[in-house]
Amino acid sequence: MKTTTLSALTLVLALTAGTAFAAEEAKPTPPKDGKPPHGEHMFKENDKDGDGSISKDEWKAKGEKMFDEMDANKDGKLTKDEMKAHRDMKHAEWEKHKAERMEKMEDHKGMMMKEHMEKKTGTDAEKK
Repeated sequence: MKTTTLSALTLVLALTAGTAFAAEEAKPTPPKDGKPPHGEHMFKENDKDGDGSISKDEWKAKGEKMFDEMDANKDGKLTKDEMKAHRDMKHAEWEKHKAERMEKMEDHKGMMMKEHMEKKTGTDAEKK
């Protein structure tokens, strides 16, 4: 009986702690790199009047802008080919962006490794 009660109490404490940590993680944190949180730029771009919300008219304007981008021949109609071409173009842009980010990450990783090795070499030299 003591074991069951202790196990149940441990489980309740673990779940409570997990919920508390999850709530803490859910709080927005200021970006370390000075960039706004993911998606923030899209919201600001579409909130034309700056009232903190996107109205139906603002949403429609975004849709019209996207339609105009996809309508390659400007005939006021979208074909499957135009939609596919637009999707392929956006995919290529995303892949380029992703490759640039990966390159930056690799550069940062290399810089961190170099700093680590320099510190380690300095520490090893001090030991001698």
